[in-house]
Amino acid sequence: MPGSWDETVYQLRAQWHLLVQNDKLFGPQYALIGVTAQLNLLDQLLNDVPSAFRPSLVRLAAQYAESAAWLNHSLNDAPAAQLWTRKALKWSDQIADPTMTAWATYRSSQHWLIAGKPHRAVEEAEAAMLQDKKVPSPVRAALRVQHAHALATVGEHRKAMQLLDNAHEWAADRSPGKPEGEHASYCTSGYIEVHRGACLRIGRRPDEAIKVLDAALPSIPSLHRQDFTAALLTKAAAHVAADQPEQAAATAHIALPIARRAGSRRILHQLGQIGSAVDEHRHLDDVRAFLDDLVETV
Repeated sequence: MPGSWDETVYQLRAQWHLLVQNDKLFGPQYALIGVTAQLNLLDQLLNDVPSAFRPSLVRLAAQYAESAAWLNHSLNDAPAAQLWTRKALKWSDQIADPTMTAWATYRSSQHWLIAGKPHRAVEEAEAAMLQDKKVPSPVRAALRVQHAHALATVGEHRKAMQLLDNAHEWAADRSPGKPEGEHASYCTSGYIEVHRGACLRIGRRPDEAIKVLDAALPSIPSLHRQDFTAALLTKAAAHVAADQPEQAAATAHIALPIARRAGSRRILHQLGQIGSAVDEHRHLDDVRAFLDDLVETV
């Protein structure tokens, strides 16, 4: 094969960082093309890799598989996302890598939550937490955020809030110098507070959720378009729960063009659900403007 195995591993790792940036800049559909190509290459390389380099290559395969899971999740393809999560877990288990095992299990918890299986999501979040003391600080924060979200969904609101309080100790912005694109580099204090807002909304405390989200939204970097639109989506849902259809529509309307550019079909689908929730109020100007733009998007 051309080049050394050292160089191959180095280049594949560098490509992974580039593909993470491609997702942010050009959207998941474009990034998935590259991730899929690299996974096909890794499948071939794993057949020939010398034993000394196998752990590094298997870790990269797990890393790319987890990215494929996330990208398919963004594209609203749950079966593909779950398939790649299972592959990421299988590869992580081969090398007993705590960070990749925790991260793939974290992703699995997300998928079960989206699938409407919150108790299974809690189980997976608890399994991810078994690696807690072996993973980098931002990952520890993200594991707590997901655990909190799952617990809130099954009614364990006090525990959820405690976990979110604790997550701040490990937030990514408390560990400056971490390269952009590392696992959980997005899990800043602001991101944690966005999820506090989500948990408050789930706990039927929409007014508190709106206040928390208003304070947290300015701290989400503009480059993190999916995180920003997800936060706006959560705020819109809180306005729906608070019986504030105009504010819900106005908030969702801000998210709509950003979600289009981000290419997240999942968020666009959820914005459609906000549209359904406010449809009976289309006589209101903000609601009508949002619904008209939403129809054009669909």
